[in-house]
Parts: sequence; structure tokens; C-alpha cells
Amino acid sequence: MITPQNRKDKQQDDLCEELLRERAAVLSRAGTAVSDAIDRLMRMDREIEKKIFFLKALNRNKNKREILQEKKLICEEINLSINQFNATRQKAHLQYYYLIVTREALGLRRHEMVQEIYRIPAEKKKL
Repeated sequence: MITPQNRKDKQQDDLCEELLRERAAVLSRAGTAVSDAIDRLMRMDREIEKKIFFLKALNRNKNKREILQEKKLICEEINLSINQFNATRQKAHLQYYYLIVTREALGLRRHEMVQEIYRIPAEKKKL
């Protein structure tokens, strides 16, 4: 037989379980946002490295005038990509900040492991 006290205990247990699930979901969303931003940065970094590799390959042909104009265009394209990378990096830092604030709000005070997992690359300098 279910007593009023048992029913009250079950409702409280259900509520506590729902709150824990919601806390986990909030942390998951915050972590996923940071992870997605870092993934975007990694893809952008690979594209920049490909362009730099191509530029270095062109540098071996120093004698041709047409190549000088092409190298200038590639440098401008690389610098534009670096600007986009740095802007995306700022957004990644903001997402990381939100993750830390969320953890703090949920009572999680130690962030050493989070710092190791979510490493945001350094800012890039233009050519």
C-alpha cells in the first residue's frame, strides 16, 4: 500500500532525478559548443597550412613575374583566413568561458581537466 509519505518521497526522488538529468544536459551542451568551436578552428588551421605550403612551393620559382602577383594574392588570402581564424578563436574562448561559468553555477569548482580537454589554439599572426 502506498502511503502519502511514500508518494511524497517518490515525487521528490523523481524531481531530484530530473534536476540531475537537466544539469547533465546543460553541461553537455556547453561542452559540445566548445568542442565544435575547436573543431572549426582545427579545420581552418589545416586550410591555412595548405595555403602556406602552396605559397612556399611558389617561392621556389622566384624568377617569374607572373608568380610574384600570384604569391601576393595568396598572401592576401592567407591573411584573410588568419583574420577569420582569430575571430573564430575569440568565439571559442567565449564558449569556453560559458562552460566554466556553467560549471561554477552547478557547484563544480575544479577545472584542471576541462583545461586539458578543451585546448584552444594560439592566435595566429598575419604574414
